[in-house]
Amino acid sequence: MSFKSTLVVGLVSAFAVLAPIVPAGAQTAGARKQVKVAAVDFVPAWGDLDGNVSRLAKAAEEVAKQGVEYAVFPETAVSGYLFSGPQQLAPFVDTIPGKATAALLPILQRTGLHMSVGIAERDAATGLVYNTAVLMGPSGIIGKYRKNGLNPQDQKVFAPGTTGVEVFDTPLGRIALLICYDDTYWQYARLAALRGAQIIGWHSVSDRVMPGTPAAEATGNHSTVSNVQYMSAQNGVWVVGATRTGVETNPVTGGKLYYNGGSSIWSPKGEKLVQAPVVPPENLPPGLAGVYATTITPADADAERGAQLARRRPELYSPVLALHRSPTDANATATARSVSLAAAQWPEGPSLLASARPGAGELLVLPELSGLASGIAAAEIKNRAEMRGGDFEKALGAAAKAGAGYVVGSYPERDGDKVYHTVALAGPEGTVLGRYRATHLSAETAGWASAGDAPVVIDTPLGRVGLALAEELRVPELGGLYGALRADILAAPAGRPDALKVQIDAKLYAVSNPPTGRADFFPYASAKQNQLWLVSGGRRAGEATAAAIYGPEPVVETPTLTARAGDDAVRYRTRVPAPGTWINQQQLITGQQSLYFIPIVMKDDSDCVKEWRTKGTGPLACR
Repeated sequence: MSFKSTLVVGLVSAFAVLAPIVPAGAQTAGARKQVKVAAVDFVPAWGDLDGNVSRLAKAAEEVAKQGVEYAVFPETAVSGYLFSGPQQLAPFVDTIPGKATAALLPILQRTGLHMSVGIAERDAATGLVYNTAVLMGPSGIIGKYRKNGLNPQDQKVFAPGTTGVEVFDTPLGRIALLICYDDTYWQYARLAALRGAQIIGWHSVSDRVMPGTPAAEATGNHSTVSNVQYMSAQNGVWVVGATRTGVETNPVTGGKLYYNGGSSIWSPKGEKLVQAPVVPPENLPPGLAGVYATTITPADADAERGAQLARRRPELYSPVLALHRSPTDANATATARSVSLAAAQWPEGPSLLASARPGAGELLVLPELSGLASGIAAAEIKNRAEMRGGDFEKALGAAAKAGAGYVVGSYPERDGDKVYHTVALAGPEGTVLGRYRATHLSAETAGWASAGDAPVVIDTPLGRVGLALAEELRVPELGGLYGALRADILAAPAGRPDALKVQIDAKLYAVSNPPTGRADFFPYASAKQNQLWLVSGGRRAGEATAAAIYGPEPVVETPTLTARAGDDAVRYRTRVPAPGTWINQQQLITGQQSLYFIPIVMKDDSDCVKEWRTKGTGPLACR
């Protein structure tokens, strides 16, 4: 149901008593089996604190009438978002507890509604202002989260968050809060999953492209809504993501943001359940603009989240994923160059290695287990394993030399009594330039292979080339390692097409051929999250294929190319390092708050991590 005008509801008491903050764990009474949740499109009036509080109260009444039990409202719903500096924002900030909570809590107590909403929060002790989301329910204020991932607009007005990523126990389930640009970093949702979240409430003001973009050019999105699928699929949690529609104008500067809609709810399997329309920006009246609801079972996240986390290998992530800049930054490619990329597409059946040829200077990535027929049993794969320098590597080198290019493929490598699934890169001289043993094995691969113990990045005339398997990229830490190590290209052989495709609304893209419905999700996500080119040779199954080239900014500039049914390969010429649009690897590294990432690189069963999971806010207490 959509609402395009201010809704008239019952009056809210203006003298509500401020409720105390409820400690984490105080609301752990048995979680209900099913919960109706909603992503709410709410339009605040710029710089109208009192008016927005009143409109939020009316919106909460209306949402509760629809039987919603947990509602997520957008970022900075109390103040508006587009301010030029802290002085301009100062008159419109609130505290927690404060005006907004005083107006909302009586409604929640009476209706049973839980809600989280974005507030520009002034800390009473320090005077600092944070981009905050507060979670409330019938018994009071449950907790709050202060935004960690600050984009350049945030940095003009807000201090970096101090709460870390906490998970709050509620009668509805275990809820974590994140805000907008946090989703540009895979780490924050991962921290929520590690703390046992079942639901992530995500609050956004997802704008079209960049601040100041003329309305006629405002097609597509730099981040935000186009990232929401990541949080659910990679972590096995429900995601309720609320954003805005309309145009926000700063009346002092004349600056504008164009909001595209697309509020959505996602399952722990990364599947979209409900979504608001993606609409052209228009001037909308302040107040409730839409409620997008569905019923979920929060506990269903537990098994999916557990399966996702079980593949983690924290011993491989330290210290790289907990570093802020140096020494990883020093690895960046300094000189841009033009590069040809190619992803081979083979049908199901025999290997086509004997006929594989790159173009001169081209990087050609073959399907996984490149020297074997597809679909053979684990025992046969293991039986066909060979030593380094064997027939497979000789054939790979011969293919590279014949085409005067670079070829990547994978094979079962025998080393003593162990077998590894090894990815190898051969260069134009016919020699193997580097090898990577798969580190994050699927259950299928673990049936015949042992796990390797390190990522591999190779300096080449094409740039810095990382090696992996496409299937491994379900684990975001692996892609994160390659991004932090400043890989320009990730060569990741794939097998059959993955069942989970990109489900992000095609209208959120500015590129001519959006990847929605045709591109495998996990390599797509890894390329964008880590701002690198990702090339996957793969097999074809009917009209679907795993052969693809994934660009680092697929929303507004770089394409996602999947092979067509009759193609033996898909090819693209581009520049490395990747051309930056709104963000690049350098911005990712310098913008992160790695102080909070330490649990990601620690063993899950350590006493320190166990304590972090169960109590406290902020960074890990023991380190």
